[in-house]
Amino acid sequence: MELPYFITWSKQKAPTTLELSKNSPHAFHIVEGSTYRPHLKKIVDLSSMSYQASFGLRNKMITEAIKKQMSLFSIALPKHTFDLKKEVSLRLIEKAKRYSPQTGKLSKDYKCFYTLSGSEGIENALKMARQLTGKNIILARKKSYHGATMGALSVTGDWRNDEHLLPRQWTVRIPGPEEDPKGEGIERIILKHGSNKIAAFCLETITGGNGVYIPHPLYYKKIQSLANKYKIKIIMDEVVCAVYRTGPFFGIDHYPFLKPDFIVCAKAISGGFFPIGCVLVCNKLSKRYDDKILSCGLTHYAHPLGLSAIKATLDLTEQRSFQKHADEILMILTEFARDLSFRGFKVRHIGHLMAIEIQDKLTIESLIENGIYASIIRENLILAPHLNTPIRLLKSSLKTLNKLLSK
Repeated sequence: MELPYFITWSKQKAPTTLELSKNSPHAFHIVEGSTYRPHLKKIVDLSSMSYQASFGLRNKMITEAIKKQMSLFSIALPKHTFDLKKEVSLRLIEKAKRYSPQTGKLSKDYKCFYTLSGSEGIENALKMARQLTGKNIILARKKSYHGATMGALSVTGDWRNDEHLLPRQWTVRIPGPEEDPKGEGIERIILKHGSNKIAAFCLETITGGNGVYIPHPLYYKKIQSLANKYKIKIIMDEVVCAVYRTGPFFGIDHYPFLKPDFIVCAKAISGGFFPIGCVLVCNKLSKRYDDKILSCGLTHYAHPLGLSAIKATLDLTEQRSFQKHADEILMILTEFARDLSFRGFKVRHIGHLMAIEIQDKLTIESLIENGIYASIIRENLILAPHLNTPIRLLKSSLKTLNKLLSK
């Protein structure tokens, strides 16, 4: 039967769909069987949906926080100020602050600009970078995804970029860490195109769906050095990495010497329970708007329900019990990755994010048939389980996955 709505990133004639009936905390239940004899099948989520559901598909702490906020006020003007808006902003800024590894002194502070998604976050970071530098070109990697809006898609390098009429003349590709581990070829590209035309780097801290490529520290030391030398801004896309996906709160925390001008986060900052994102803009740039109009904005800017979800997420992740459980999950994933590597699989793993090169070994259909959901993008199986998945459930799901990979 033809659907009265689109299925994203798919041919519409026969897209792969899953008929959702309900969610339990760590699995979704789909309808299978005929119209006359349907039954529900439980599917354990090992990808946190699209990386946003880091705290499960049902989370009482986050949903209760949203309900509580609804009883106070559930809509606000962008110009409204209120305590929740201030508290969440200050807490996100505290997480983002960069300190000198040598002296321990504060070297970069930030200010929050709110969006509804990671795409809008990248879009607004690009607009600000271009407006404040007066330059157009963005340096971005081929193996990347930054969002579906026109600007974000123009810096995206994967297949999703192919079908659209985009302002590609303003994007220049630089080698990724898998091609140029020390970033030695990047300066030649800057000199070729002219540093006076280049506004910013736009980079996923650690590549997500395109294969979990983990840059060596030398790669980002080169990026930071070139940014300083040629006065190029740095936009770090933390949409997948932020909120403990790779271990620390931000992916950039693996690289303490890195001082981004913009940090874009979304997805897991609300646990996926409300669409909201945030661009953290460094103070040196944000102060430029003290006497200059900020020509960026959204109707649902800093939505109070989204802010309540972020606050609950921050409260949840600061609990000792959560951190202890996340550490246990990390140990299990590390052991799983080590075992697969020993058996000859190519595995890239950091924190609670993993890519396994599977070639043609698995399909989404075979995973679903065995009660598991995980993203398969090209030759990579991407694992990003809920950070609060029960240990027994995670172990049994990985055991099932192991059997499928062994066939």
